[in-house]
Amino acid sequence: MNESNEHTQKILDTVFDENISEILAEMENSPRKCEFLTEKLSYLIQHEFVGKIGSDSQAEYSVDSKKLANLMETAHNFENVDAGLAKMDGYLN
Repeated sequence: MNESNEHTQKILDTVFDENISEILAEMENSPRKCEFLTEKLSYLIQHEFVGKIGSDSQAEYSVDSKKLANLMETAHNFENVDAGLAKMDGYLN
């Protein structure tokens, strides 16, 4: 697996983590404030899938839906994406 595929897979694994997927779904409609999110979402913040505005104690987090959708469309491992979407759908319903 090359570095790009590893990077993509790590982002997908983070996005579809059962604890994080619920947080991302809630943030899709409006930013959220919560100190513990910095640690949980650090990898997605680092790669700009999640935006952070403000200092840690007053930070608001939001999801870059377009960037996330683009990742899903261009991911090489569609089988895992499909399984991940089904898993996320299960958590949301």
